[in-house]
Amino acid sequence: MPKTKDDLHVVIEGYAQALLAVAKSEGAVDRVEAELTGLRDALSANHELISFLKDPKVTPEGKRKAVAELLGDQVSQLVHFQIALAIEQDRAALLPAIIDRFFILTAESRKKITAKVTTAIPLSEAAMQKMEATLSELVGEAVFLKISVDPAILGGIMVHLGDRIIDGSLKGQLEHLREGISRKILTEKGRSLGN
Repeated sequence: MPKTKDDLHVVIEGYAQALLAVAKSEGAVDRVEAELTGLRDALSANHELISFLKDPKVTPEGKRKAVAELLGDQVSQLVHFQIALAIEQDRAALLPAIIDRFFILTAESRKKITAKVTTAIPLSEAAMQKMEATLSELVGEAVFLKISVDPAILGGIMVHLGDRIIDGSLKGQLEHLREGISRKILTEKGRSLGN
């Protein structure tokens, strides 16, 4: 593994650039990005998987087989190969960072800002196009949507656009409502104790 933060950055950048170059040469950037979005979501939701990939007691072959079984035919041979390569070269723990860097590079190559959009249910093509147009108008630049589905938000959408977060999820609204009610109850109790 790399010894310094700079070494680590160079390794991550190298993997991400190589993946982007191959994806571009095959005309598969959008498909690879969609597949990697699903993989990143799986990695962030499954801490045991990350621990398994970092475990030095598990052989690279065992890690490759487990990941291949997990992903099955949900990802292309190109993505399978890149993941297997990272595992073989003892870089499995860097997969989330490599994926994130790939997303940044693809956004830069498109000359678009990437908006990470989370919805409770899959969106129709028309809804995605409308959202892309609305967000592009909002920020004054072209926006590329990276959609993921998370039923835990209950309904609505959540948008991460650079350092801005637009939380239009039902879960977020319920949390704000709960906080408001809690504040009101505490304020009322404070007044009654003060009398």
